Amino acid sequence: MLLAGNKLREGSLIRVIDGREVISRADMVALGIGRSTLEGWYRNRAGNGHPEKAGRIGPTDYWYADEWTAWHAAHQRGKIAALTQGDRGGKADDLVDATEAARVMGYKGRNVIHSNRRLGYFPEPDAYGTTSRGRPQPLWRRSTVWAVADGRTGKAGGHKPGTPGAPAKPHPYAGDPRLEEVLGVLRSGGMPSAVALAAQWNVTRRTAERIISSARHRL
Repeated sequence: MLLAGNKLREGSLIRVIDGREVISRADMVALGIGRSTLEGWYRNRAGNGHPEKAGRIGPTDYWYADEWTAWHAAHQRGKIAALTQGDRGGKADDLVDATEAARVMGYKGRNVIHSNRRLGYFPEPDAYGTTSRGRPQPLWRRSTVWAVADGRTGKAGGHKPGTPGAPAKPHPYAGDPRLEEVLGVLRSGGMPSAVALAAQWNVTRRTAERIISSARHRL
């Protein structure tokens, strides 16, 4: 038999079923989770282990707060672990196209890379090649792709960086030996040259300038 009701704790009204605190979808939405995502999780609970409903109070469905919170934390940890694995095969300095970058990161196809790049979630190319049709082809070092993979948090996107509610953008040059090289020059009092570094690294001058700028911000 379900016993539902309300009680006060530290001046706040909370809802309980069978003496246990419960939360509604509205409470979950208040945590920053979309309603459609919540509905999808519950719909697919047979596969993802989402808790069953604790019961209803009036017209509203509720879940036991401790069960749902524990499940959600484990679910998020699983997402993060899956996202950050990536494929670590190949050499760090290898240049790869969008198709290979998508495969390394576990995406369905190159369009995800291009879309994330437009939104600011993926760095600008380290170099350019030429397609079979003679068009410029953006290329990235594997180390750059790995750095982005390591920076993923599992939080869904939907906002362009710099807009309210946007997730923190992972630094695209984290772990990149080129960044460390420039930091070493700056710390010794030197003035790194974007032209010289672009030639040394076989990248565009603009990419070299971004790495230098990123290094300056980290001093």
